[in-house]
Amino acid sequence: MAGLRAAKKELRALMRQRLSQLSPESLKQQSAAATETLLSLPEYKNAQYIGVYLSMPKGEVVTRAIIHDALGQGKQVFVPYIYSTTVQDHLKSRSTMDMISLRSKSDYEGLEPDAWGIPSVAENSIAERGRILEDLGEYSGAVSQDVTTSERNSKSWSTDSRRLDLIVMPGVAFDRSLGRLGHGKGFYDYFLKRYHEKVSPLPEETRMPFLGVCQGF
Repeated sequence: MAGLRAAKKELRALMRQRLSQLSPESLKQQSAAATETLLSLPEYKNAQYIGVYLSMPKGEVVTRAIIHDALGQGKQVFVPYIYSTTVQDHLKSRSTMDMISLRSKSDYEGLEPDAWGIPSVAENSIAERGRILEDLGEYSGAVSQDVTTSERNSKSWSTDSRRLDLIVMPGVAFDRSLGRLGHGKGFYDYFLKRYHEKVSPLPEETRMPFLGVCQGF
């Protein structure tokens, strides 16, 4: 196990070095290619509830166009929210992740960057949003003035609507056998574990394959 952790650490360092050398133009081109591939997939086209990561300023496929397209099509988009909690398998409080709803394109554009430059949902708006794992009440109450009546009506939450049809996750590296190397914090691993405990696991045949060739990433 120690050897595996060391290997992952070494690979992360190598990949981060390579990613740091990507030019803005290369990142833009590869992000556009990845977005075009995703938007063409039937898994995306048929998805109503999708989770999408909020991209860092550098070294990651930019998800802005994905989020805009999904919201424009009336899909319900959920993005990561990191918070502190005490969980059963940890004696101390730890940071963990849920996925919470975006309300509109302007809601997304109004997100403020955190210390790492990643757009982040304001803590004082969390109670107004739908959440996948935590039951903090349905989407209601104070909504921004730019949310139309049809948008507001489309954002009612139920137990059934908490299943995500598609999740777009970040990663430092991927292989052709569906293996993913994350950033090492375990946020998505722990989220997926809890998600499958709360929501019935999908059949193996519905598992979406890794598609495309990552050149440079």
